[in-house]
Amino acid sequence: MIDTTPHDNNAHGPYTPEALARLVLSQAAADLARDAGTLVVTRNDADTGLGGRASEARQLVEHAEELLARAVVFERERGASWEDIARYLDLDPRAVEQRYAPELAHWSEALAEPCRFDEARRRYVRRLPFAAQDPDCTRRELDLWAHFHVTIRDLYAVGAGLRMTDPTRQETYPETEPDEMGGAVWKESDLRPFLGLLSGYINYPFDDTDWETVEIGLESTDDEDPEAWYSYPLSGPAHSLEVRAARDIEDGDMVSVVIKGATAADLRLRIDTLFAAFAN
Repeated sequence: MIDTTPHDNNAHGPYTPEALARLVLSQAAADLARDAGTLVVTRNDADTGLGGRASEARQLVEHAEELLARAVVFERERGASWEDIARYLDLDPRAVEQRYAPELAHWSEALAEPCRFDEARRRYVRRLPFAAQDPDCTRRELDLWAHFHVTIRDLYAVGAGLRMTDPTRQETYPETEPDEMGGAVWKESDLRPFLGLLSGYINYPFDDTDWETVEIGLESTDDEDPEAWYSYPLSGPAHSLEVRAARDIEDGDMVSVVIKGATAADLRLRIDTLFAAFAN
């Protein structure tokens, strides 16, 4: 009987346990910020039962406790001792360890076995938080979230500080620049609608001639060779983009894509959504 699942091998990719724990912490912080924002609005107070807002505030406290647990796990992953953590929490180290050791143990077990079959062995259950299950997607989304809500100058406020197991994880892409966004179009036949939608975002009239040019340029590309990528410009009234694309040699039907020039937050959000839609 097979005891492994399709997600057991290479489950973490190039992300260290520390990086995964940091993404989980970042996601929890962003979620708490979103939830807290809803409590700012007063318009619906009359529709809320007496005591309802207190209930919402209590939920935020519970979410904050979860956030603290995520922070403790991250600190342990990056080498902090229980004494280090206790010093900032103004608690006894033994009390901190007793409180958060089960959280850390659960995290370590989930890292070692990200998926586990249920008791009936009919399906497997993911054990890691989503942020650690799909770190690439989470990193992109949190970079965009931070770009909207935290900083307008750092396009990689979340991803830039993550530690990777492989420093050359970008080796299949051209050197990443601050205004670049990368992803993949799962099927080459979907590349034209992908480019058509992208062009629509910047009001560029992408037509048959554009596609024929791209199709020819894509023929001799290799995503493992940065020099063999094909580049095509898309220029609209307000935005000019450079699209670089190359066929995935290991999966001949997939196309890796890098888009340069998207600096506006709303445009980057649209492009991120576009990548997510065409990745499957």
